[in-house]
Parts: sequence; structure tokens; C-alpha cells
Amino acid sequence: MVSWKLPDDEQAEFIEQLRKSRKQIDLDSAAGLDDLPDESLFANIEVLADRIQRAMYTNEPLVIFGHDDPDGVTGTYILHDFFNSVGYQKHEYYIPNRNLWPHGIQDDFVEYVRQNGFTLAIVVDNGISSRAGVEQLKSLGCDTLIVDHHLIQPQQLPDAFGIMNPRLPQCRYPFKDLAGVGVALMLIRHLGKLLEHEVSGSAYFWTAVGSIADKVPMVGINRIILRYVIENWPLMRDPSIDFLLRNFKRLNDEMDIFDFISNTSRLIANGREAGGQHMAMRFLLQMGDEKAQLFEALEQEKRQWESELNRIFGYLDTILADFEARAFIYFDDEDIIPYNFLGTASTYVVSSLNIPAIMIKYHNDNMVCEGRCPDGFNMVDAFAHCKEHLIQYGGHAKAAGFSMKPEQYDDFLSCYNEYLDLNLKSVEPPPRFEVDAVIRLEDLHFANWQNLLKLLPYGIHNPEPLLLARGVDVNTLMSKMTLEYNNINLPRGKKIDMVFYWRTRQSVRVMDYVLREP
Repeated sequence: MVSWKLPDDEQAEFIEQLRKSRKQIDLDSAAGLDDLPDESLFANIEVLADRIQRAMYTNEPLVIFGHDDPDGVTGTYILHDFFNSVGYQKHEYYIPNRNLWPHGIQDDFVEYVRQNGFTLAIVVDNGISSRAGVEQLKSLGCDTLIVDHHLIQPQQLPDAFGIMNPRLPQCRYPFKDLAGVGVALMLIRHLGKLLEHEVSGSAYFWTAVGSIADKVPMVGINRIILRYVIENWPLMRDPSIDFLLRNFKRLNDEMDIFDFISNTSRLIANGREAGGQHMAMRFLLQMGDEKAQLFEALEQEKRQWESELNRIFGYLDTILADFEARAFIYFDDEDIIPYNFLGTASTYVVSSLNIPAIMIKYHNDNMVCEGRCPDGFNMVDAFAHCKEHLIQYGGHAKAAGFSMKPEQYDDFLSCYNEYLDLNLKSVEPPPRFEVDAVIRLEDLHFANWQNLLKLLPYGIHNPEPLLLARGVDVNTLMSKMTLEYNNINLPRGKKIDMVFYWRTRQSVRVMDYVLREP
């Protein structure tokens, strides 16, 4: 039996069906940057701004310490670029390598600060649970400013000089789901007002890239930022954007712009290096001929990453084919899934089974874990329940991780299963596909394509809309549209009902179909 959930009123106009399926999105809103809440609503933002200005005015050495994912890299870059633009030159960056060091402020960064005599560290997209690391920096005479967005764990909150995080209990900023780069953007917007210095359009582009990569909800402030980038595309310029555009397809409409942002996020997900360097950061900052070489190296790593991802997904498909349980717990004792793919692999399991998934493996003499979960479950709470068995943990409600000593493995599993017993609700499996709107093949025209583009950007809480067309003649479909194949062989000469994504003006990706009775 076909498991499709259909719209309540499939006879309504296409745009009206989209409105009903996405009630959280105002398709007619023209909200722009003037509609963003006042950054001064952030708790401690004045503390951070005053400390940064003092560093600028006294030419104090400063280092930006960013997490090694696209969110952390873009957050580091927009801060670094803003400092350059106001004429401050005593700042450097440090991006740790997660394959070498655990999350947060670790000994490698502390030693870097000691050797270089930094007296101020701005920690981006991490640090909210780095109590010991902040104390080490403090002992060196280095103040720490934390610019983060991860969930607050009061017992692990560091005694930093200042913390800017929308999830702080005393924070009055109304939107809590910014990416780390989004919080960094609000900081430089506030500094820009104080210094009477305009924030560049490219800062919003790189915020969009980091936000898409970090899979924050594409609603509220995140949506406003992304829509601003898409609707004001000519303003989004810097040498790196211009270089990337020359190596991308021609941008014909808003979907092409969104694809360009998404592709850029995948490109800079690569490039981890040792010693605080990162190839993506070097690419962003490089102005000479080396930029092309760095781009080619990042592209090569991206291709290798995609190939490895396909291998991992194929392996998981064999495990998930007949899997039946309330939760997915996987110990990679055969070292099949590399450490830096654990999170992506866990996400794949959740998208396939709609159950919590954790993946554990040995890494640097300890065990590490990445967990993902659907709505209705909180991964950070689950790890907090078992914190006595962990070295450290943190993240978001639906995406978190931890490290632990190998001898704690059995006790952790018992504790985690105890949490599942107490908190995992029994739910009916969701329909395989939830259709947003029903449309005729002949109505895949320009006006409706423009209506569809109003939903951009796609992401969490606003996924790409799934459409249903009834009675489609397969031969006619193939003559009118380009098909993006999804391991589905359509029966030529037959009529079908199909669910699909309208990917570009002239192409669709068919996800499922049923034959129409003659």
C-alpha cells in the first residue's frame, strides 16, 4: 500500500496549498535587515564589544578560535574580515582539527596562545562547555570571549570574560536558533554600529553558508538572512565569492543562488589541517595565485568526501534494510565509518528510520560518539542523564556528541537504555512521503515556479516541498522535463501518479510512483 500523506485540499490553487503546508512561513513577507531584532538584546554583548574595542584601541594581540566545521569557519572568517575592514591588524585565527583534538578549547590551542602571547581569545561556535580550557587561558593572562549557540549546561558553563549565546537564560534576544556564525554576525553588526562602520554584504553571504551547513531551522531570523542574500545577490561580493562564481554554473534564478550557497557550504566542509590552519580559511584569505590551487585541493577533498559518503550510505543500507528497534545504537569496532563521518551517518539513519541514532567508535585512545534524533527526543538530555560516564558532551537537542573512556562503555549503554525506557515515546511510523501540494504536469509553468521559489531557503522546519502529479503520461513527462534519476525506472508508455521534487525550472526528481489503472 502506498504510504503518502496528501494535502487536505488538493483542489486548491498551487500557491494556496503551499501556504497551508508551510504555515510557519509567511510567503508574502518582505522582511529585511531592518526587521532584525536589536542586537543589544543579547546578554553580555556590551561586555564583548567593550573588550574588543579596548583590544583595537591598544593594538592588543587577539586570536579567533573557531570550530572546524563550516559554521565555525565562516564565523571565524566574518570576524577576521570585519577586523581587517576597520583597520585592525593584530588578529590571527586558529581552527583546531577534530581528527586530532576533541571539541572545544584543548591543550593545542592553549599552547598556541602561550607561545604567541595573545591576551584576548574570541571563541566561535564552541567553548560553551570548555570550563577547564578557559581557566588555562586565564592563567596565561588571556581573556576569553565566547560566541556560541550550543545548548547551555549550567554545570559546565565556563567562567569566561564574556559569553554571547542566545540560549543563556538571561538573554532577551527573541530568536534562539541562530547558527554560531549567526551569533558572530550579530556581534559584528553591533560593533559596526558602535564604530560607525558598515557590515559588508559578503558577511551575510558567509552567514548563509554556515547556517545552511549547520542545519539550523530555516525560519525566523535565519530565513530573513537567507532571503536577504538571495534577493540582494548583486551586493554579495568579495574576492572568494567572485572566484567561486567563475567556477560554478550560470545563476539564472533564486534556486541557482540557493544551490550555489549550498555547494559552497559543502566545499568548505573540507580542508582540515594541523597546527591551527585550515585550507578553507586559507582559501578565503588568499588573494594571489595560490587561491586557485587551494580551490582545486578543496574540490579534490570534496570529491573524495562524496565518494566516501556513498560508500558509507551503501553500507548502512545493508544494516537498515530489516532493522526493527526503538533506537539505533552502533559500535564501529571494525572501523568502517571514519570519525568525521559519524554525525552524517547518524543523520542518515534518522532520516531512514525516524528513530534516535548514536554511533560510537574508538578515537585517540578514547571512545567518541555522535547522536542524532527526530522530533520528540532530546539527545543532549540523554547524554546529560549519563554524564557520570562521559569525559565531555554537548551540542543541540537533535544533534550532539560526547567522548568517554573505553571502560565506561557498558555502564553508558545501560544508562542510555534506561533513559530510552523513561523518555522514548512509542509513535506510529510516519508516512513515507508527505505531499505538500498536488499539481498537474501542465501547471509546471513559470508562474508556479516563481511561487515555489518563495519557499526558499529550504532546510529544517522548511524542507524542500514534495509534489504529487496524477495521471502523468511517462512519455510526455520525458519529452517536457529533464529527469534527475533516483534509482527509479519509470514505465514508458504508461500513466502514473508520481511524487517528486521540482528541482529546476525544467527538471524534476521522481521519488515514488504508482501505476494508474487503464
